[in-house]
Amino acid sequence: MLLCRCFLVLLMCLNTGAWGKDKLDERPLVRACGHPAAPPMSWDHEGQLIGVCVDAARQAFSAVGLALQVEPPGPWSRCQLMVETGEVDLNLCGFATDKRREYAVMVEPPVGRNEAVLIVRRNSHLVYRSWADLKGLRIGMGRGVSFGSEFDSYLAQHARLDIAISETHNLQKLALDRLDAVITARIAGQQLIRNMGCEGQLRVLPGKVIEGQLFMQMSKRSKHLAVLPQLSSFLKQPAQVAWLQAQQQALETRYAQLHPATQTEFCGR
Repeated sequence: MLLCRCFLVLLMCLNTGAWGKDKLDERPLVRACGHPAAPPMSWDHEGQLIGVCVDAARQAFSAVGLALQVEPPGPWSRCQLMVETGEVDLNLCGFATDKRREYAVMVEPPVGRNEAVLIVRRNSHLVYRSWADLKGLRIGMGRGVSFGSEFDSYLAQHARLDIAISETHNLQKLALDRLDAVITARIAGQQLIRNMGCEGQLRVLPGKVIEGQLFMQMSKRSKHLAVLPQLSSFLKQPAQVAWLQAQQQALETRYAQLHPATQTEFCGR
């Protein structure tokens, strides 16, 4: 008799657990993608995308009753195309450009800010004061990267752009004197120089080229557009704003711990 009761209790627990899992899985899914190399906002860690933008989106969508499914890290340009075509619902965060506004809604308020800076060789004599100083230079940028429509247009007209598949390739070319400068996000650039062991060869120029806000970007083809007012209300809460600031500092530290400096062959030459 006791054995039967134990069996029944076990069966009820298993059924309860399965029911709870089914209820969780019944939440509508929001599919998202993001930049694979933009720490601390988002980066590829062992085949998964993590970072401030990932955490912010997960919290925000959970608060409005939706589950976030983040796609495996892939090329940044592919992520944007997936948002444009509606294959995914959300770009976790990025600059608001004219092109992106055509196919996505910028979710207010922004989840972060991004400063674009120039990385040069240690022996470079380049002094940056304004965009005019970039005229005629060989400038490296990552594929799919944008720092705003106006600045993108200026570079396309006045600089010799070299678009690489990754920031690592850009810095390798810079170290080998195949570029005059690389433009990238400040924190991501500083971390990458350190991680690659290139601090003796490369440096970040003082000042910033441009600064912009980073927004979650919902595809206009998404079936979840109706939740945007609720999403914005959640992101505007003072507690959430404070959490985002603290999270950025925490994940800057975490990224540095996960990616200790190494000495690569080309920086050791």
